[in-house]
Amino acid sequence: MVLALACFALIGAARAADLPTEASQQKPQAPDVLTNGWIITIGAMAEYEPRYEGARVYGPTGYPSFSFRRSNEPREFSAPDDNMDYALIDTPTFKAGPVASIDGGRYVSTIDARLRGLDNYPWTVQGGVFLEYWFVPEQWRARVELRHGLHAADGFVVDLGSDYVQPWNKFTFSGGPRLSLADQKEMNLAFGVSNVAAQRNPYVTPFRADGGVKSVGLSTAVSYDWTDAWRTTLYQRYDRLVSDAATSPITHRLGSRNQFTLGLGFDYSFGAF
Repeated sequence: MVLALACFALIGAARAADLPTEASQQKPQAPDVLTNGWIITIGAMAEYEPRYEGARVYGPTGYPSFSFRRSNEPREFSAPDDNMDYALIDTPTFKAGPVASIDGGRYVSTIDARLRGLDNYPWTVQGGVFLEYWFVPEQWRARVELRHGLHAADGFVVDLGSDYVQPWNKFTFSGGPRLSLADQKEMNLAFGVSNVAAQRNPYVTPFRADGGVKSVGLSTAVSYDWTDAWRTTLYQRYDRLVSDAATSPITHRLGSRNQFTLGLGFDYSFGAF
Protein backbone atom coordinates (compact mmCIF):
# COMPACT_ATOMS: atom_id res chain seq x y z
CA MET A 1 0.00 0.00 0.00
CA VAL A 2 2.78 2.43 0.92
CA LEU A 3 4.67 1.66 -2.28
CA ALA A 4 1.53 1.95 -4.40
CA LEU A 5 0.70 5.42 -3.03
CA ALA A 6 4.28 6.50 -3.54
CA CYS A 7 4.21 5.27 -7.13
CA PHE A 8 1.11 7.34 -7.93
CA ALA A 9 2.76 10.39 -6.37
CA LEU A 10 5.97 9.88 -8.30
CA ILE A 11 4.14 9.31 -11.59
CA GLY A 12 2.29 12.62 -11.10
CA ALA A 13 5.55 14.39 -10.38
CA ALA A 14 7.16 12.77 -13.43
CA ARG A 15 4.38 13.98 -15.73
CA ALA A 16 4.69 17.49 -14.34
CA ALA A 17 8.44 17.39 -14.79
CA ASP A 18 8.08 16.27 -18.42
CA LEU A 19 5.97 19.31 -19.42
CA PRO A 20 8.08 21.76 -21.48
CA THR A 21 8.71 25.18 -20.05
CA GLU A 22 9.57 28.40 -21.82
CA ALA A 23 13.08 28.39 -20.36
CA SER A 24 13.77 24.83 -21.48
CA GLN A 25 12.60 25.63 -25.01
CA GLN A 26 14.87 28.65 -25.33
CA LYS A 27 18.06 27.35 -23.71
CA PRO A 28 19.57 23.84 -23.96
CA GLN A 29 20.34 22.19 -20.66
CA ALA A 30 23.82 21.09 -19.65
CA PRO A 31 24.29 17.37 -18.98
CA ASP A 32 24.11 16.28 -15.36
CA VAL A 33 27.25 14.13 -15.50
CA LEU A 34 30.36 13.99 -17.60
CA THR A 35 30.47 11.99 -20.81
CA ASN A 36 33.96 10.68 -20.06
CA GLY A 37 36.04 9.87 -16.98
CA TRP A 38 34.34 8.58 -13.84
CA ILE A 39 30.89 8.96 -12.32
CA ILE A 40 30.69 9.05 -8.53
CA THR A 41 27.39 8.39 -6.75
CA ILE A 42 26.81 9.44 -3.14
CA GLY A 43 23.58 8.98 -1.23
CA ALA A 44 21.77 8.30 2.03
CA MET A 45 18.95 6.02 3.13
CA ALA A 46 16.68 6.82 6.10
CA GLU A 47 14.85 3.85 7.61
CA TYR A 48 12.16 3.18 10.20
CA GLU A 49 12.77 -0.30 11.56
CA PRO A 50 12.74 -2.50 14.70
CA ARG A 51 15.19 -1.33 17.35
CA TYR A 52 16.66 -4.84 17.52
CA GLU A 53 15.91 -8.25 16.02
CA GLY A 54 12.58 -9.45 17.37
CA ALA A 55 11.56 -6.05 18.73
CA ARG A 56 8.07 -4.62 18.82
CA VAL A 57 9.54 -1.14 19.35
CA TYR A 58 10.53 0.83 16.23
CA GLY A 59 12.78 3.78 15.62
CA PRO A 60 14.59 5.77 12.90
CA THR A 61 18.03 4.99 11.57
CA GLY A 62 20.06 5.81 8.49
CA TYR A 63 23.24 5.13 6.57
CA PRO A 64 25.24 6.65 3.70
CA SER A 65 26.14 5.05 0.37
CA PHE A 66 28.96 5.51 -2.12
CA SER A 67 29.83 4.00 -5.49
CA PHE A 68 31.75 4.85 -8.64
CA ARG A 69 31.89 3.67 -12.24
CA ARG A 70 33.28 4.71 -15.60
CA SER A 71 31.04 7.07 -17.53
CA ASN A 72 30.65 4.57 -20.39
CA GLU A 73 29.41 1.87 -17.99
CA PRO A 74 25.70 1.51 -17.13
CA ARG A 75 24.52 2.00 -13.59
CA GLU A 76 24.44 -1.39 -11.84
CA PHE A 77 21.46 -2.53 -9.81
CA SER A 78 21.80 -2.68 -6.03
CA ALA A 79 18.91 -3.50 -3.71
CA PRO A 80 18.40 -1.17 -0.72
CA ASP A 81 19.09 -4.06 1.68
CA ASP A 82 22.37 -5.03 0.02
CA ASN A 83 25.26 -4.39 2.36
CA MET A 84 28.33 -2.38 1.35
CA ASP A 85 30.44 -4.39 -1.08
CA TYR A 86 33.18 -4.20 -3.68
CA ALA A 87 33.20 -6.56 -6.67
CA LEU A 88 36.66 -8.02 -7.27
CA ILE A 89 35.09 -10.27 -9.90
CA ASP A 90 32.66 -8.31 -12.05
CA THR A 91 31.08 -9.80 -15.17
CA PRO A 92 27.58 -9.35 -16.63
CA THR A 93 26.44 -12.61 -14.99
CA PHE A 94 28.65 -13.11 -11.93
CA LYS A 95 30.04 -10.82 -9.23
CA ALA A 96 31.99 -11.57 -6.07
CA GLY A 97 34.04 -9.73 -3.49
CA PRO A 98 34.19 -8.47 0.11
CA VAL A 99 31.13 -7.18 1.93
CA ALA A 100 30.64 -5.37 5.26
CA SER A 101 27.72 -4.33 7.45
CA ILE A 102 26.95 -2.89 10.88
CA ASP A 103 24.84 -4.83 13.37
CA GLY A 104 23.31 -2.37 15.85
CA GLY A 105 22.90 -5.01 18.58
CA ARG A 106 20.53 -4.56 21.51
CA TYR A 107 20.99 -2.24 24.50
CA VAL A 108 18.24 -2.91 26.98
CA SER A 109 18.52 0.30 29.00
CA THR A 110 17.56 2.53 26.06
CA ILE A 111 14.81 0.58 24.29
CA ASP A 112 12.11 -1.01 26.45
CA ALA A 113 11.76 -1.07 30.23
CA ARG A 114 10.60 -4.70 30.06
CA LEU A 115 14.03 -5.70 28.73
CA ARG A 116 15.81 -4.61 31.90
CA GLY A 117 17.92 -7.36 33.37
CA LEU A 118 18.66 -9.00 30.04
CA ASP A 119 22.20 -9.13 28.72
CA ASN A 120 23.21 -6.50 26.19
CA TYR A 121 23.91 -7.64 22.65
CA PRO A 122 26.75 -5.26 21.64
CA TRP A 123 26.90 -3.67 18.21
CA THR A 124 29.54 -4.94 15.83
CA VAL A 125 30.95 -4.64 12.34
CA GLN A 126 30.40 -7.73 10.24
CA GLY A 127 32.76 -8.58 7.40
CA GLY A 128 32.71 -11.32 4.81
CA VAL A 129 32.13 -12.13 1.15
CA PHE A 130 29.25 -11.85 -1.29
CA LEU A 131 28.38 -13.82 -4.42
CA GLU A 132 25.88 -12.60 -7.00
CA TYR A 133 24.63 -14.43 -10.08
CA TRP A 134 22.39 -12.96 -12.77
CA PHE A 135 20.18 -15.60 -14.39
CA VAL A 136 19.00 -12.88 -16.79
CA PRO A 137 21.49 -9.97 -16.98
CA GLU A 138 20.09 -6.73 -15.52
CA GLN A 139 16.74 -8.40 -14.80
CA TRP A 140 16.89 -11.42 -12.46
CA ARG A 141 19.59 -12.13 -9.90
CA ALA A 142 20.39 -14.23 -6.84
CA ARG A 143 22.71 -12.99 -4.10
CA VAL A 144 24.28 -14.51 -0.98
CA GLU A 145 26.29 -12.79 1.76
CA LEU A 146 28.39 -14.65 4.33
CA ARG A 147 29.47 -12.40 7.22
CA HIS A 148 31.08 -12.72 10.67
CA GLY A 149 31.24 -10.12 13.43
CA LEU A 150 34.56 -8.74 14.64
CA HIS A 151 33.94 -9.58 18.32
CA ALA A 152 35.16 -12.93 19.64
CA ALA A 153 31.62 -13.82 20.76
CA ASP A 154 30.09 -13.07 17.35
CA GLY A 155 29.02 -15.80 14.94
CA PHE A 156 28.30 -16.31 11.27
CA VAL A 157 25.30 -14.91 9.39
CA VAL A 158 24.20 -15.95 5.90
CA ASP A 159 21.71 -13.78 3.97
CA LEU A 160 20.22 -15.04 0.73
CA GLY A 161 17.93 -13.19 -1.65
CA SER A 162 16.64 -12.99 -5.18
CA ASP A 163 15.43 -9.91 -7.06
CA TYR A 164 13.47 -9.35 -10.23
CA VAL A 165 14.30 -5.94 -11.72
CA GLN A 166 11.94 -4.16 -14.12
CA PRO A 167 12.67 -0.69 -15.54
CA TRP A 168 9.70 1.31 -16.80
CA ASN A 169 10.16 4.82 -18.16
CA LYS A 170 11.99 6.66 -15.36
CA PHE A 171 10.98 4.07 -12.75
CA THR A 172 12.81 0.92 -11.68
CA PHE A 173 10.77 -1.68 -9.79
CA SER A 174 12.48 -4.52 -7.95
CA GLY A 175 11.78 -7.12 -5.32
CA GLY A 176 12.01 -10.70 -4.24
CA PRO A 177 12.25 -13.22 -1.38
CA ARG A 178 14.75 -13.14 1.48
CA LEU A 179 16.17 -15.84 3.77
CA SER A 180 18.51 -15.38 6.73
CA LEU A 181 20.46 -18.03 8.67
CA ALA A 182 22.81 -17.83 11.64
CA ASP A 183 25.00 -20.20 13.62
CA GLN A 184 24.47 -21.00 17.30
CA LYS A 185 26.79 -18.28 18.61
CA GLU A 186 24.98 -15.56 16.68
CA MET A 187 21.52 -16.89 17.53
CA ASN A 188 22.36 -17.00 21.24
CA LEU A 189 23.64 -13.44 21.21
CA ALA A 190 20.40 -12.15 19.71
CA PHE A 191 17.80 -14.52 21.16
CA GLY A 192 19.33 -16.50 24.02
CA VAL A 193 18.48 -15.87 27.70
CA SER A 194 21.03 -16.83 30.35
CA ASN A 195 20.02 -18.21 33.77
CA VAL A 196 21.26 -15.02 35.45
CA ALA A 197 19.30 -12.80 33.06
CA ALA A 198 16.13 -14.85 33.65
CA GLN A 199 16.52 -14.31 37.42
CA ARG A 200 16.79 -10.56 36.88
CA ASN A 201 13.83 -10.30 34.51
CA PRO A 202 10.42 -11.77 35.51
CA TYR A 203 9.09 -11.80 31.92
CA VAL A 204 11.48 -14.42 30.54
CA THR A 205 12.79 -17.91 31.23
CA PRO A 206 16.22 -19.36 30.37
CA PHE A 207 16.55 -20.13 26.70
CA ARG A 208 19.37 -21.45 24.51
CA ALA A 209 18.94 -20.82 20.80
CA ASP A 210 20.30 -23.24 18.22
CA GLY A 211 21.67 -22.26 14.84
CA GLY A 212 19.62 -22.52 11.68
CA VAL A 213 17.08 -20.51 9.73
CA LYS A 214 16.41 -17.19 11.44
CA SER A 215 13.86 -15.46 9.19
CA VAL A 216 12.08 -15.52 5.85
CA GLY A 217 10.84 -12.41 4.14
CA LEU A 218 10.12 -10.25 1.13
CA SER A 219 11.73 -7.01 -0.06
CA THR A 220 10.31 -4.54 -2.60
CA ALA A 221 11.57 -1.20 -3.89
CA VAL A 222 10.77 1.45 -6.48
CA SER A 223 13.24 4.07 -7.72
CA TYR A 224 12.57 7.18 -9.77
CA ASP A 225 15.22 9.04 -11.78
CA TRP A 226 14.35 12.73 -11.67
CA THR A 227 17.37 13.44 -13.87
CA ASP A 228 20.55 11.60 -14.87
CA ALA A 229 22.02 12.82 -11.58
CA TRP A 230 19.20 12.56 -9.03
CA ARG A 231 17.38 9.39 -7.93
CA THR A 232 14.82 8.70 -5.19
CA THR A 233 14.16 5.20 -3.81
CA LEU A 234 11.29 3.97 -1.65
CA TYR A 235 11.94 0.64 0.02
CA GLN A 236 9.84 -1.78 2.05
CA ARG A 237 10.78 -5.11 3.64
CA TYR A 238 8.97 -7.69 5.74
CA ASP A 239 10.68 -10.47 7.73
CA ARG A 240 9.02 -13.25 9.69
CA LEU A 241 11.20 -14.71 12.45
CA VAL A 242 11.05 -18.50 12.56
CA SER A 243 12.49 -21.43 14.50
CA ASP A 244 14.35 -20.50 17.70
CA ALA A 245 14.36 -16.82 16.74
CA ALA A 246 10.55 -16.91 17.00
CA THR A 247 10.20 -19.10 20.10
CA SER A 248 12.75 -17.15 22.15
CA PRO A 249 11.15 -15.36 25.13
CA ILE A 250 12.76 -12.15 23.85
CA THR A 251 10.61 -12.41 20.74
CA HIS A 252 7.59 -14.40 21.94
CA ARG A 253 6.95 -12.54 25.22
CA LEU A 254 8.60 -9.16 24.79
CA GLY A 255 8.66 -8.55 21.04
CA SER A 256 7.18 -9.68 17.76
CA ARG A 257 7.88 -12.26 15.08
CA ASN A 258 6.78 -9.79 12.42
CA GLN A 259 9.50 -7.32 11.47
CA PHE A 260 8.82 -4.41 9.08
CA THR A 261 11.28 -1.94 7.56
CA LEU A 262 10.40 1.18 5.57
CA GLY A 263 13.11 3.25 3.89
CA LEU A 264 13.43 6.41 1.80
CA GLY A 265 16.69 7.18 0.02
CA PHE A 266 18.24 9.79 -2.25
CA ASP A 267 21.43 9.70 -4.27
CA TYR A 268 23.32 12.08 -6.51
CA SER A 269 25.74 11.23 -9.35
CA PHE A 270 28.37 13.58 -10.65
CA GLY A 271 31.34 13.40 -13.01
CA ALA A 272 34.98 13.34 -11.98
CA PHE A 273 38.21 13.07 -13.93
